Amino acid sequence: MIRSVCFVVPEFPSVSETFVANQILQAKIHGYRVVVLTKNKLPLHISSQKELLSAHSILDDTFAIDFKIPKSKIKRRLQSLILIFKYLKFWLRVNNVPVRERFSTLPFQLNYYNQFKDISVFHIQFALAGLEVAQMKSIGLLQGRIITTFHGYDAHFQNLEVFNTMQRQYKELLEASCYITVNTPYLAEKVKLLGADLKKIRLIPMGIDLEFFQSKSEKSLPTNSPIHLISVGRLIKLKGFEYAIKTIKLLIDQGYRVTYTIVGGGHEKDYLLGLVAALDLKDSVFLVGVKNQKEIKDLLEEHHIFLMSSITDTTNRAEAQGVVTAEAQAMGLPIVAFKSGGVPYTLSDNKTGFLIEEKNIEEYAAAILKLVNNPNLYNTTSAAAKDFAATNFSRDILSSKFFELYN
Repeated sequence: MIRSVCFVVPEFPSVSETFVANQILQAKIHGYRVVVLTKNKLPLHISSQKELLSAHSILDDTFAIDFKIPKSKIKRRLQSLILIFKYLKFWLRVNNVPVRERFSTLPFQLNYYNQFKDISVFHIQFALAGLEVAQMKSIGLLQGRIITTFHGYDAHFQNLEVFNTMQRQYKELLEASCYITVNTPYLAEKVKLLGADLKKIRLIPMGIDLEFFQSKSEKSLPTNSPIHLISVGRLIKLKGFEYAIKTIKLLIDQGYRVTYTIVGGGHEKDYLLGLVAALDLKDSVFLVGVKNQKEIKDLLEEHHIFLMSSITDTTNRAEAQGVVTAEAQAMGLPIVAFKSGGVPYTLSDNKTGFLIEEKNIEEYAAAILKLVNNPNLYNTTSAAAKDFAATNFSRDILSSKFFELYN
C-alpha cells in the first residue's frame, strides 16, 4: 500500500474549504504519512476544524513553499551555480522558462522540491496549486504519481481568452496527472473542455461526516411558531442570497411567519444588509457571520428548510457541487434550490427537495410553501433527504475511492 501522500493546496488551513481538511484528516486516520504543501500557511485558529487538525498534528507536517533565495546578489549567484551543477540534468529539461528566471529562481526551485522526491502520491486540491509540482514531475525530479482534484473555481472561464490561457496553464498538469477527480458531471464537462483525457476522469463528490451531521431528533414543522429557513455560504453574487431574501419578502407579504438565517462572510454583506433594510425584513432575515462546523450543525438543528440559492453569476460561473446541501440533508432539512451548475446532482428533485429555475423567486416561494403547507410532505421529504445524504455523500465511502486511486 502507498503510505505517503502530499496534499498540495493554495492555502492551509482555510475556514471555508472544510472538505480539503476532511480529506487530509481521513488520509492521516487511515495510516498514510501525510504532508501538506501550500503557498500560504495560515495560523491554526483560521480553521473551522482546529481541534481535529491539532489532535492529528497536521500543521507540524505543513510546508509553506519557500525557495529560500538569498537576498545578497553575490551569494545568490554563487548558490545558483552550485545548484545548477547539482541538478543539471533536471535543469536542462525545463523548457519555456525566461533566461533570467532559469538562473535566478529555477535552481532554488529544484532544490526545494527535491525534499519531496520520495513522496508516493501528490494529491493536488485546486488545480492551480499544482502547476509547479506537475513541472517537477514532468522533468523527473519528482517520482510520485499525481492525482488532481478540480473544483469549480479551477475550471471556470468567462470568455475565450481566459479559456485559452487556462488550456495552456493546465496542459502539463493534465498530462502529468494519473487521475483527475471532479465532484459532479457538470464539472467533468468543463474539465474535458480544458483538455483533460476522459479516461483519467473519476467522479467523486465531496463527502461529509455522517456521524457528525446527524440530527438529534426527527424534523417536523412547528404549529404555533415561525418556520426557520437557513443558507450557508460566502456572501458573494454566486450564492444568490439576494433572490432568497426577496423570496422571504414574498412569503411574509402573503402572511407566512418565517425567519431566514444566512451563515457566512464576504464582500456582499453591506449590500445584503441594505436589501434587508429596504425590504423591511430586519426582524425576519439575519446575517450571522462566519461559523465553525459545530456552530453550523447547531444552526441546522434549529432550522427547518435549507435554501440553496446559488446562481450563475455575471462571469458565467456556477456552483460545481455545494457540499452544504449534503450537510443540510444529512440533518434532515429538505432543500429548495435553483437549478444551477452542479447543484441538481446534490439532491433528488421532488424527493429530497425542489429544483427551481434560476432567479424565479415566485416559483422558489411556491416550492417552499409546498413544504410549509403540507406537514406530511415535509416529513417524508426530510426522511428522504437523510437517506439520500447517507447513500451519496458518506465521507468514509468517498474517501475510500481516493485511497483506491492512491494505491
